Amino acid sequence: MTTLGFSRDLFPGGRWMVCRPRDYDVRYSINPWMNTAVVPDKALAAAQWGNLHHHLLRLGAWLEYVDHADGQPDMVFTANAGLVRGKDVVLSRFRHPERQGEERHFRAWFEANGFTVHTTRGSFEGEGDALFCGNRLFCGYGFRSEVEAHKEAAKILGVQDLVPVQLQDPRFYHLDTCFCPLNEAVALVYPGAFSSQDLATLGRCMELIRVPEHDALHFVCNAVVLGKNVVLPAGCPDTYGMLAQRGFTAYPVPLGEFIKAGGAAKCLSLKLEQAGG
Repeated sequence: MTTLGFSRDLFPGGRWMVCRPRDYDVRYSINPWMNTAVVPDKALAAAQWGNLHHHLLRLGAWLEYVDHADGQPDMVFTANAGLVRGKDVVLSRFRHPERQGEERHFRAWFEANGFTVHTTRGSFEGEGDALFCGNRLFCGYGFRSEVEAHKEAAKILGVQDLVPVQLQDPRFYHLDTCFCPLNEAVALVYPGAFSSQDLATLGRCMELIRVPEHDALHFVCNAVVLGKNVVLPAGCPDTYGMLAQRGFTAYPVPLGEFIKAGGAAKCLSLKLEQAGG
């Protein structure tokens, strides 16, 4: 078991799954960010991932590693591996064939590490579209995940409080690209990704820090929250200021090579601890 040395006292940031970008690339286009004519700089991507890795470690995260399988360039985006609660994981069922090959590799990792693996019948893309906030589960649907699959996942994991919202802008195709709970009281959100009705629904659940479009397009909502510390993409000073006003410390990291594939800090990490874990 890779969790033998984990201690919540020593690693207050919790447990996270990451994947070194050994075979990361843009070889197909399944979202508006991906352009096979604008491929990532492999060396720069590795350096950017290493910088993110460094920040997560120094801010108290315990990291566990899944090997990057050959021919699965998006496997580096481990947030899409599944959704974890306790020792149960609902494995992703990717909508696009280009990513379906990742599923068996993630399943093997979870099984080898003592998780009970479950699946849904419909498309479900893990923490990309399903974000825990305490015992509440926020779910995005419309582009990658199906609302019925979210309901299945919630039932499997024993979640009573499910908040589904329909994503409106294809640039923000996963919930974690436009919404980030910071704690049970406050969240980052890009309003343009939601209908006015769903934005009001989110607003009834918590205070919303509405990020400007410029910052949203730098994937500022795609952030890793470690207590009062927030690791997020560089180039978003307006959002950093709003975080500071609420007692959070922003740790900006350049992640432009991963934004070329439509992901950033949160996409590159999967939380292995949730409420009830």
